[in-house]
Amino acid sequence: MNADKTNLKQVLRDECLPALARQAPYFSVAEVRDWLRQRNLTCSPALLREYLSTFMRGGVIHDAGRGWYSRIAEPCVLNAKPVARLAREMERSFPLLDFACWSTEQIRSYGHLLLARFAAFIHTERDAMSSVAERLRDSGYDIHMNPRGAAAREFAIRERTVVIRPKPTTQPHDGHLVTVEGLLVELFMEGRALRFMDEGEYFRMFDNLAGYSRISLARLLDYARERRPAGLELEQHIKAEFLKKSALVGSEGKP
Repeated sequence: MNADKTNLKQVLRDECLPALARQAPYFSVAEVRDWLRQRNLTCSPALLREYLSTFMRGGVIHDAGRGWYSRIAEPCVLNAKPVARLAREMERSFPLLDFACWSTEQIRSYGHLLLARFAAFIHTERDAMSSVAERLRDSGYDIHMNPRGAAAREFAIRERTVVIRPKPTTQPHDGHLVTVEGLLVELFMEGRALRFMDEGEYFRMFDNLAGYSRISLARLLDYARERRPAGLELEQHIKAEFLKKSALVGSEGKP
């Protein structure tokens, strides 16, 4: 069925987008097309993009990355304080080094399990890892350089614990800080590798964070796909569970 432009735009604004927003905090342009197709409504890709852009400018929906939208207005802003000192020390010691860092403390307010101690992670060039480890160890940090196997099994978070890993070239970062999308992927992988957070707790934290403050879901899913095989499991869980859950009405405030 062909609807005129005025009626189609109204149907999108008053019926389609509210229905999709009730189903989950995020939805894709493909889901919008499916909703229209199920009702025998047609809209050209160019016109649909125009309408969705108009709705974003008007605050009806919000940008969640390429091809993704959200009902959540407030973007997630990570607390940089837990890694600010470490980043400054790295910048002073290695001014030309490519690195990015994050900490489990940055997501403490989104989890139910209260960790007594926190670990920071530095991702940097492989050739520089030993120099970074030596420098930070001299500064009093508890250093774990790329723990694998037995070293990973014996890992424990102590005071000023820092894990040093190779830096993936596509890791999302803002300056020397890993973005929330990159952090969520890295946390999933590190929680599994170093066994400091079980997956049930991780996904409860993920639901709290991404369900109450807006992230770039497109960026997260892109990065998760690149960090296979564990990243693919994270992507599958998000699509199978998080994006299919009915969301609480009016749950846009941060916990």
